[in-house]
Amino acid sequence: MGDVRRPPSPRVGEIALLLAAIVAGLAAAEGLVRLAGLADERPTGYAPLRTNRRDLGFTNAKGYRDVERAVPKPPGVRRVLSLGDSFAWGASIEYDDTYAQRVARALNRRPGERWEVVQLAIPGMGTVEQAAQLEEEGLAYEPDVVVLGFVLNDSEDENAAERRREKDWVADEQARRGRKGLLDRSALYRLVRGRLKATVANRRRLEAYHSQFAPDYPGWVASQEALRHMGELCRQHGVPFVVMIFPLFGNPLDDGYPFTEIHAKVAQAAGDAGATVLDLLPSYRGLRWDILVADGANDEHPNEIAHRIAARALLKTLDTVVPPAPARPR
Repeated sequence: MGDVRRPPSPRVGEIALLLAAIVAGLAAAEGLVRLAGLADERPTGYAPLRTNRRDLGFTNAKGYRDVERAVPKPPGVRRVLSLGDSFAWGASIEYDDTYAQRVARALNRRPGERWEVVQLAIPGMGTVEQAAQLEEEGLAYEPDVVVLGFVLNDSEDENAAERRREKDWVADEQARRGRKGLLDRSALYRLVRGRLKATVANRRRLEAYHSQFAPDYPGWVASQEALRHMGELCRQHGVPFVVMIFPLFGNPLDDGYPFTEIHAKVAQAAGDAGATVLDLLPSYRGLRWDILVADGANDEHPNEIAHRIAARALLKTLDTVVPPAPARPR
């Protein structure tokens, strides 16, 4: 009996065609993702985590990003005392581009006035530390107005969920850098992995920030007390107190911004402390996050454009709380 070969099963052929179509589809998707740059990292809304350019500008003898300032204040000089964290310090941007220096230049254009902005901001500081700094050091500079740049992580304490998330983020970054495998070369894989990671991170971030501003959260309770203490110190010295609230960049700055309710809580607490409140969110409303940050998702600190916008808004507020001197009659 001769050798009888069975013809290929139609099902095998269908499976082969299906696999070929899947491979072709994945290859096409890989090419499209690469061409469109869709695998680039997206923001996670946590700006202070990564900053590789903290040395842009000089520091004075006390370690502040400022020139030397005389104590007591020189005759004829008026002063803004600037408190804050890495946003106020100007992480990742040039010294002259910070909102503090922009405000100083603008105030010195007032006829017949000499102004200095004394910069005491330090990256990583929170409201409790800033209140102590104002009492122990800041008032010695004899400010005419105190400006606190408030960022939403300023109410953190050692138990904050965001601090735990920061440690997780750093550990994940280190692990990712150490495991560059074949899949990591695929833009399509990086796109899918990045979107899944961002979805999980954003959910955790939203929960973390909202938990940090719960009425009984210890960090927020201490932060409110610190604001009240700062307000009382300013009242005792007859100095206006301005609290400028920054949004977290890397989030949609439109009606989808997820922390509007928290801004309102901070504004209420600052107002109750006697401060003039400047919420910067309306100043950035509708702008794209990527034109306002230092380096995309790699560094979500405000860049020089964002600082310029903040300075313009702050100047309008200062014109109200420390108005220009009346013009002298000719």
